[in-house]
Amino acid sequence: MPAKSIKLYWNEKAIGNGAVLTVLFGERQDTLDTAKTLIARMKSNQNLTMTKREMRFFAKDLEEGKLGVKYSYHNFYVKLLRKLLDMGFIEKDVLIWDDKRKKTQAVYQLKLQSIPERGPQSGFIKQAWQLAKGWNDLLKA
Repeated sequence: MPAKSIKLYWNEKAIGNGAVLTVLFGERQDTLDTAKTLIARMKSNQNLTMTKREMRFFAKDLEEGKLGVKYSYHNFYVKLLRKLLDMGFIEKDVLIWDDKRKKTQAVYQLKLQSIPERGPQSGFIKQAWQLAKGWNDLLKA
């Protein structure tokens, strides 16, 4: 069996066990804890969103260690949030209606990936599909 096939199997097994964040960010526990905390905070809102202001205060609370994990403000924006934005797992400047302020507001929003029910057979497309499916399962859980 070629090494490539073993790697595909490992990714499928890891993502199937809910370790999609490990595939995205590696083994750094502080980064994984921060990503889980961010996703949980955004999932607590019915629109899966956070305003830019809320995101800034969230990053400051992380830097001070108030959320159970200590993570640099700079690293949060440059490494974690930027990667999620670049890969399309979070969208920026999505306009939603704010009932409290009675106006539309630009927010960060978690994005479910639109993928087919059945995955492709092999190659890069299969890995991308597995990653997107793992992300969707994480958001739906």
